[in-house]
Amino acid sequence: MQQDDEIDNAPEVLDLEERGWLPRHCRGDNDAFAKLMSCYRSLIYTLLYRYGIDSQNRDDLFQEIFLKIHQAAPYYKPNQPLRPWLVSIALNTVRNHRRGEGRRWRFLARLPQQPDVHEPGADEIAGHRETAVWMESKIGKLPEAQRDVLVLTTIKGLLMKDVAVMLKMPESTVKTHLRRARLALAEELLQRDTVGDVKPDLAVVRIGQ
Repeated sequence: MQQDDEIDNAPEVLDLEERGWLPRHCRGDNDAFAKLMSCYRSLIYTLLYRYGIDSQNRDDLFQEIFLKIHQAAPYYKPNQPLRPWLVSIALNTVRNHRRGEGRRWRFLARLPQQPDVHEPGADEIAGHRETAVWMESKIGKLPEAQRDVLVLTTIKGLLMKDVAVMLKMPESTVKTHLRRARLALAEELLQRDTVGDVKPDLAVVRIGQ
């Protein structure tokens, strides 16, 4: 019974430990910031990848994000969750990068993991790739709020409430934006496949579920 309690409480304990990293960093603890970077490296790189930052700029932008986190460390309040605070900085940095560079928005649509009942052929694989590229362009044309919610909800571990904090909007609004984004993509996909007389592959719009 005691072991089960320890497992249930583990995420809360880890969260409390993470909230102490930036205050310790500000007090001169050389290891605290390294722990933070190690813990959140994968999440930040995933965000950069999902926002279409090319490999040549990804490392530089990663370093810029953590430089901004270092500069903002004195303003972090340990009574607030760390992850939404960090991702808010990362998201703002990515937005500024995209605006400044004039890069087109890119997104690689993630197909839900389904158990394979057969080995896909070359034509089927090519069809999936074509749909993903097409979907990428359509997601880039979504209103900014819908696009941001869609991207952030595909990043592993991010909850609706965390996205609401990052984007400074009620959780109900996040859900509304996500629903509208999915419906818009489903409609676009239905129109595309109807014109081509192809069965709609609506699986690709179930992003973030």
